[in-house]
Amino acid sequence: MTKLKLAVLVIPVVAIAAWLAAGSSHRVAQAATPDLPTVLVAPGRVEPFRDPVELAFETPGRIVAIDVDEGDTVVAGQILARLDDRLAKARVASATAAVAQARARYDLAHRGPRREDLDAAKADAAAAGADAAHRDVELARSTRLGETGAISTTAVDADSAAARVSAATAAAAAARYQALAKGTRVEQVADAAAAVDAALAELDAAKVALDQTLLRAPRGGVILRRLAEVGALVTTMTPLPVLSLADLAQLEIRAEIDEADIAAIALGKPAYATADAYADQRWPVHVTRITRELGRKTVRDDDPRARVDTRVLEVIASFDGAPPALPLGLRMYVHVQR
Repeated sequence: MTKLKLAVLVIPVVAIAAWLAAGSSHRVAQAATPDLPTVLVAPGRVEPFRDPVELAFETPGRIVAIDVDEGDTVVAGQILARLDDRLAKARVASATAAVAQARARYDLAHRGPRREDLDAAKADAAAAGADAAHRDVELARSTRLGETGAISTTAVDADSAAARVSAATAAAAAARYQALAKGTRVEQVADAAAAVDAALAELDAAKVALDQTLLRAPRGGVILRRLAEVGALVTTMTPLPVLSLADLAQLEIRAEIDEADIAAIALGKPAYATADAYADQRWPVHVTRITRELGRKTVRDDDPRARVDTRVLEVIASFDGAPPALPLGLRMYVHVQR
């Protein structure tokens, strides 16, 4: 075969091979860049709208009763546990008696003396005045007799001293009567009123200390954990949590969005949630909150191909309508349309 005929046969074969190779490369390129899925799936866990709280007593003591157990539903203000309150009750009783005493003293100072007290003081003043007048007469007689030498100077001096004592006693009795007649001083009434206020403050403090022996529910919810038992000693240096409480009336899902998919998430975006434990059941949800900081992945799934070193953005999805009765911490998946 001549070279010219060989060239004519080779050129078409090469062209066909090049065309086939180009088509194959195009198909490989298409297979290497597949379209992104239309639904974004984000793993997450069920949690309450507000974080659970651990409840502890505000005062030291020994636990004598725990009135609830795990899983019980409680209302705000309900008594959950009690400390030994004997000393606290005794302090309340003592403070109550002190208030009664202070009020009695205030009433005495405010109302002033009774009519009987005034009459008695007046009579004492009159008696003391009469005795002083009698002593003056005796002193005058003794003085005359002493001048004539009928009695000794010592007797005259004794009568003189007795007269002065009687005069002073009469003056004191008269002063007491005048003080009672004028009534209680304003300063004494104010002092008695202040004593009442102080006693009431002590009573309030004693009642607060008694109330602190009761552990009440700060809000309605469900008891998650019982962390102490009857007989445990409570201290304030290292507070001992007694119960864990959570409000399960509002549940939500904290889901993790891969860093590469955060542009597909927006507030209010409708979605649905699924869980492996509930087969094909779907719950309508919507995105209510989006955090502002990327973090490490914390929700692990069973896919061995899933990346664990990727950075994620947490989003909160709330259930539409009444939330289902799901356990806290249940692993779920939020499906969001891109």
